Amino acid sequence: MPSVLTGLPKAGRNRAWLRAALLALPLCCLGLTGAGASSQPVDETALRHYAAQRQVARVEAEARRLAALNPGWTMPADLWTARPSGADERPLWALFAADDMARLKLAIAARQKAEPGWKPSDDLAGKIRHKEARAAILKRAASGHWSDVAELAADLDQLGRSNDVELIWTVAEGLARSDRMAEAVALYKDILAQRNDPKERIATMHKAIALLPMAEVETLLALGRSNETGVSEFASIAIAVTRARISAILHDQRKEPIGPAEMALFEAYAKGSTDAGQSGLVAWLALKQERHADALAWFRHAIAQGGDAMIAHGLAHTLLRLGQRREAEDVAFAARDALINNAILFIDILEEDLTRPQPATIEPERLARYARVTLDTRSGEGAQALGWYAYNACQFETALGWFQRASAWLPKEATIFGQALSLQRLKRQREFLDLVNRYDGLFPKVVALVVPDGSEAMPGPCDAPARRHDGAARPSRAETGMVRADLRIPSADGRMAQGAAQAIRRSDFPLAVAPENPLRFGPVLPASGDAWRTEAAEARPLAARRVPGVMAMPYERLGFTLLAGWNGVQTASDVRAADKPPASGTLWARNAARAQAAGHRAGHDAARTGHNVMSGLIDRGGPALISQRFRR
Repeated sequence: MPSVLTGLPKAGRNRAWLRAALLALPLCCLGLTGAGASSQPVDETALRHYAAQRQVARVEAEARRLAALNPGWTMPADLWTARPSGADERPLWALFAADDMARLKLAIAARQKAEPGWKPSDDLAGKIRHKEARAAILKRAASGHWSDVAELAADLDQLGRSNDVELIWTVAEGLARSDRMAEAVALYKDILAQRNDPKERIATMHKAIALLPMAEVETLLALGRSNETGVSEFASIAIAVTRARISAILHDQRKEPIGPAEMALFEAYAKGSTDAGQSGLVAWLALKQERHADALAWFRHAIAQGGDAMIAHGLAHTLLRLGQRREAEDVAFAARDALINNAILFIDILEEDLTRPQPATIEPERLARYARVTLDTRSGEGAQALGWYAYNACQFETALGWFQRASAWLPKEATIFGQALSLQRLKRQREFLDLVNRYDGLFPKVVALVVPDGSEAMPGPCDAPARRHDGAARPSRAETGMVRADLRIPSADGRMAQGAAQAIRRSDFPLAVAPENPLRFGPVLPASGDAWRTEAAEARPLAARRVPGVMAMPYERLGFTLLAGWNGVQTASDVRAADKPPASGTLWARNAARAQAAGHRAGHDAARTGHNVMSGLIDRGGPALISQRFRR
């Protein structure tokens, strides 16, 4: 504790040193060694008044009283050096105590105008600054502007040590939420090192657990005090600590396993709790540790307790790991509306069965349900799966409908390739050529359909042998069983017109075609694709440009080359554009640089964001940016 004689003139020291020395030990025993424990500022008006009058005995008596009322309070460092207040400041102090800051400022301004050169005492001026800074910080915190809280906290350094623990908590939260973890940890450590109130210490740990990485929380737990029997003061929050450790393991922030005794205690708590989230935590941990039977039991227990759609998501994943695919599909379907993850998982589960080269028989009810969810969610993956299922069952009209939907919702190479193959099978030559020309420069596999390399393609499930072994005529489709009439595959719309077959001529490729997919402009395919156009077709140059990250086109081996891409690239590359460093000056580049400065985790998120941006550009307008011709 700073001595009460610090800053006192030498004459005062000589008369009072003995009394102060005798009082030093009792003051220490009262706990005047750390930051104040009260959540409200301590009223030191009388203490400072006695100090201004150099009344040492009264200062010591007032210090005893304040210490008894406010455990943890400390003697102000500027007690003897601050410019004293006068008796005429009492009205100002009354306004300060009433928290009427507006009238207080007006009163100070009026006093300064009436008495040039007058200033409020250091004590009053300091308390005004502290109260204003406190109000500003709490206001920013209430609105969630945590970066402002962290910046405003710098002003508190000029106000001396704060006795307001609520303010310290708020500042620490602002620092933690602004990625200034080291400073936040330092504040929490300071509270635990200097404050003695058990409730405040427990509350500090609760706040730290909610905001800090578990590794930092462990350092704070090490500062806990133990009683005579060796029990930590933080034993009362053991469940919260275990919960945080489980969460850290699930987020790959902790490698050390949780001890059996600690885990058994938490499992007993979760089993008796009405909160399904507690059982869900145990279930997710078991699933991550590949204890699938335990995970299944805990997920089912959580569902019985009223678990939400995320619990159902975990249950579906567990059933998949156990090989119970149909059960997992039913669970994901039931919870599809409450959580988009379940709708995506539902699509993924059956997709694997639908895209097999030799299609298995799937119940019509399941197919109808799958088609309904695909249309409701506009799932490109689901539409593509149904397209391949119909194609491999030789139901090409149905396959084309689903591939068209898939290419509108998720225009990737496999989808466009399936659509092109379906058009070939249906001998709709003009539509086939338009499709190939539209994606020239982007999807080599699609362009290869009109630029064959001479190799013989592997026969598909709908390809009959050219001749029988005995030399007899080619068998019919009914004889080969190619058309799977037993598979009742729902149609995407059922309004597809047949076209006349044409042979590919040199003049058919390249062609100038509309670059956009007409199905992108509406939920249903009309009788004519042109009906979706919102404006007249514009004249476009007959030129194909290379898309960054796309491999060489099949015709390039014949001496043709694509025009340079929008960024000047003229050579093919196996590296995807999303995997390349962002271009200098772009928003992606600035975000990546900022994230790299913030740390590895933020850098990973920025890279993922950049990838999504590039994917979104390709999905929304990539093909529309590609013209349709190559040149020599």
